[in-house]
Amino acid sequence: MAALNHERLSALANDIFASLIGNEASSEPPKEIQNDANSSQTPDQIKQLLQQKALEAMNPPPLETDSKDPEDLEDLETMEEALNDFYSSEDEQDRESALMILGEYPDPKAKEAILYALNDPENAVREQAVSQIGNWEDEKERQQMLLTALQNDHPEIVVLALESVAEIDDPALAQKIKELSNDKNEDISEAAKVALDMADSE
Repeated sequence: MAALNHERLSALANDIFASLIGNEASSEPPKEIQNDANSSQTPDQIKQLLQQKALEAMNPPPLETDSKDPEDLEDLETMEEALNDFYSSEDEQDRESALMILGEYPDPKAKEAILYALNDPENAVREQAVSQIGNWEDEKERQQMLLTALQNDHPEIVVLALESVAEIDDPALAQKIKELSNDKNEDISEAAKVALDMADSE
């Protein structure tokens, strides 16, 4: 297994911070960030907090379960290994494979890793993250995750996320897609219009 990459995690934290601070949509930062950051903190302090969250991912606590079912324990071990591979590997194919595994588990830790992957340095990993979001089991969480993906700095990721929209029940998601229908990037604006048309036809 490759050594843990401090620089990669720090860079990802910076990207996540930039997308959160620079976005004007009505969506909110992840709850774990909200809980630790209050209104009196400066952007620099919040940025430091995000970087701290990234560094904590380097040594995540063991996953726990109350179940004694061998299959549940095996699933837990599989997910823990995938999380470790995703956060520690410098090989993009390893991280991409880890995301494919994590997408099978409707767990907060898996969800966090998938959202984190939206800012991975490698496009293939970012695309895999969008793919897993599009297939996420919980409909409400899926729409919230898509909203996060639509705030990405990479146009191709935004387009993929728009193409993954199957329903629009979340008001914030609907508003964001409407905004993107007027985006200067033609690929984004066209994909947004298609997503809105599909939602209206349902």
